Amino acid sequence: MPGRKSMFRSEQHLIESFIRDAGPGLWTRTAGETHIRTVFESTCSNGRADWVWASSVARWPIRRGEQTAELLQKPTCSRILSFLKQDSPRSERFLEERCGVSRRTFRKSLVELTTVGLVAVLDDDLFVLGKKLQVPDVEIVAFEFKLDDWQRAFYQATRYRSFSHRVYVVMPASTVHRVNGHLEAFRRQNIGLLSHSTEEGASRILTSKKRQPRSRPNFLQALGMLQTAGH
Repeated sequence: MPGRKSMFRSEQHLIESFIRDAGPGLWTRTAGETHIRTVFESTCSNGRADWVWASSVARWPIRRGEQTAELLQKPTCSRILSFLKQDSPRSERFLEERCGVSRRTFRKSLVELTTVGLVAVLDDDLFVLGKKLQVPDVEIVAFEFKLDDWQRAFYQATRYRSFSHRVYVVMPASTVHRVNGHLEAFRRQNIGLLSHSTEEGASRILTSKKRQPRSRPNFLQALGMLQTAGH
């Protein structure tokens, strides 16, 4: 309809209205009491999600401001941790070869991780995950908001699968119909689609099914980011 391209003045207006009026039942099946963390403009993937919502059954194990959360957000640290398990020791050479950074950067990161207890050193100079690394039972949902450029929104949203369990594109009800001929592409990439208006609120057009994040390092970076965030 001419003159009604969108009922929203800007993407920020859309974001604020959606967060104020929409409920988690639109994007998750998580039931019961949970501990919620949210952040804007995430930095844990190639491309920044406008809004990230996360729910943990238990309380978040790391308090705001702790060094462990800061280290999780560092790419080299998260890569090192992604190659470790508590019951499968790895050598320093094994880890360094897979991190793709200079030896100086690798060693600095490894020392930082062992100092705070995220990595433990065995007697024979092998490394395992430290007991300080506590990964909560968490669900991460990433959102991309666009007024009308659904193709750009879709491209951005595909990147967020690297760290999140579900991904959604949110568009105004007045323009979301432009995606109608392309819904199969959203289904193939498991990108959900939500419609929102100031009059009728938010509604779900496509569901994003819960899947494991594609990148363990990016997931760990997201955890570090969320540990330092508030509701």
